[in-house]
Amino acid sequence: MDTIVKRINPLPDGRLIAVSDVHGHLQYLRGLLEKVQFSKKDTLVLIGDMIEKGPESLNTVRFVMGLREKGFHVYASMGNVEYHRMECFRDDSPEGNRRFLRLLHKMKRVWGGSMFLDMMEELGIKLESVTEEGFGSVKAELEKRFQPEFDFIQSLPAIITAGSFIFVHAGVPTDRLEELEGTEAFSYLKRDEFLREPVAFEKYVVVGHWPVCLYRDDEDSMEPVCDWEKHIIALDGGCGLKIGQQLNGLILPGKTAESGKTGDVRREAKFVSYDGLPLVRADRPQKGRPARIVVHYQDSEVECLGYLGDAVGENRVLRLRHVSSGIEFPAPESFLYRRTEGKLNCEDCSDALLDIEKGDLLSVVEKTSIGLLVKKNGVMGWYLDQPCSFF
Repeated sequence: MDTIVKRINPLPDGRLIAVSDVHGHLQYLRGLLEKVQFSKKDTLVLIGDMIEKGPESLNTVRFVMGLREKGFHVYASMGNVEYHRMECFRDDSPEGNRRFLRLLHKMKRVWGGSMFLDMMEELGIKLESVTEEGFGSVKAELEKRFQPEFDFIQSLPAIITAGSFIFVHAGVPTDRLEELEGTEAFSYLKRDEFLREPVAFEKYVVVGHWPVCLYRDDEDSMEPVCDWEKHIIALDGGCGLKIGQQLNGLILPGKTAESGKTGDVRREAKFVSYDGLPLVRADRPQKGRPARIVVHYQDSEVECLGYLGDAVGENRVLRLRHVSSGIEFPAPESFLYRRTEGKLNCEDCSDALLDIEKGDLLSVVEKTSIGLLVKKNGVMGWYLDQPCSFF
């Protein structure tokens, strides 16, 4: 796929709203747009990976298409997921059909959702009944019945630019877009850890792709990361990937997006998130304590040392040892999984106690036998029922 740059003009009297990595979580997208009171005065930019891993990929695509049909100013760019899935779908060779069918089985088993599984379900086609020999005819039927959706995805540009802003799923080596047009697009759609690259820009580059929590070693936070010196803003809140997932949005006045004056952008850029989690008001204060360890999936192997204290009840808390560092930390029993045979892994988490005042509004991530795992201002940590010596 060659790089196409789509140039748009944000409405000067409205807001520019950028969102990345919905991953089929239509409830999150609806929730965020309702939260910001999205209207036809605004310009919405979706920065790739609208589909896969969530429960409503097909409906998410249709929702975005429907907004455009209703006259809303909505633009979307390609993500590595859309790119990869369409590449797989277009490969009609026997080996290509075999790989794609295996991929769909994996998507159902691991993630529980895929746009193609949604399409098959709508047509009454059960994945288990599809053979490698018959998959080609299934794909032909999908393309025939869902041509508008496929056309929409195939038409997505790799890069969207609005005024002094560049929106691209994973990152770019330069903000001189004339050098990028017509080049192979995939390296701009899958560029892991972009914020750590030795690059800086005159324009502002807004990306998703790499969950923002992976940039932080001191806390488990899903809040956007801004490097104002490099002019990079990273938004991916981990939808479909992280237990503390949230959908993040960047909001700018249209005039500010157009001018790009550094002082104005830093002062006027606002962030909003939606996580769909139940909310509680803290009924007592808690003195915080910073995390001694933050576990990320790249280094998540653990050993189980037993249950924490005499804890009983649902979702008991385990005492774990992080294999590579030797640090002991607590985690809910439900956080454990096996990535490979014989090795135990833990979902992303930390052992931080959050600093909480009575009356604080908290998002409840997990109820456990010793208290709650909650998010406050996008940061996940513990809110204990009572003091615990382990902490």
